[in-house]
Amino acid sequence: MDPSQTTHPDSLGPFYRVYLEFIVRRVVHDLGNSISGINSLSDYHLRAGISDPALQETLTLIRESAELSRQLLVAVGDILQPAEPDEELVRVQPLIEEVAKFASLILPKSVKLEIIGAEQKDAVISVLRGHFLRKVMALIAMDMNEVRIARGAIRLGWIRDEKHVRIHYRSTLPAGSPLREQAPALLANLSRSVEINACSDAEAFMLTMTFPVVELTED
Repeated sequence: MDPSQTTHPDSLGPFYRVYLEFIVRRVVHDLGNSISGINSLSDYHLRAGISDPALQETLTLIRESAELSRQLLVAVGDILQPAEPDEELVRVQPLIEEVAKFASLILPKSVKLEIIGAEQKDAVISVLRGHFLRKVMALIAMDMNEVRIARGAIRLGWIRDEKHVRIHYRSTLPAGSPLREQAPALLANLSRSVEINACSDAEAFMLTMTFPVVELTED
């Protein structure tokens, strides 16, 4: 880069974040309105009946694609909302499912998303819920950003015993991002009592977040 040129963060200083959030929110809002219009028109014509099978198939594909885009925009809008500043008592399985829903919308089909742990009884932990979602997505972005052709798997799972819940993030994407070294620090303030451990080898990168159990559930 030419030294005389400045990046957007440099030129806008402390205004950069509010500028970026404003632009993204407006784009999300306007795209959401456009996609809602596509959905409504597609639904109208499909309900009215179409004699051309090829056209009906095309409209159905447009409707399905628009619905996926709408869900993604809703998820992006949710993640842009200010996070609660205080820890919340949260059930683990719905927390994992919330992350998985967003990740499944944004990951390319060449990356397999695996969710492990739904077969066990749930548990309650104390965590900054909004920050958990954002920071796990930041881990995924970290791994995806360094890959030209994304192939591999991301596994998000958890196990529990009587005293602890361990949430695992495991990536087999061949990223090797230097940010992986900073990942434990990124997650360190998810809870006052969380412990973070990270390890990597030639096959995978894994982070473990260990939370004390607040309550075990029986349903």
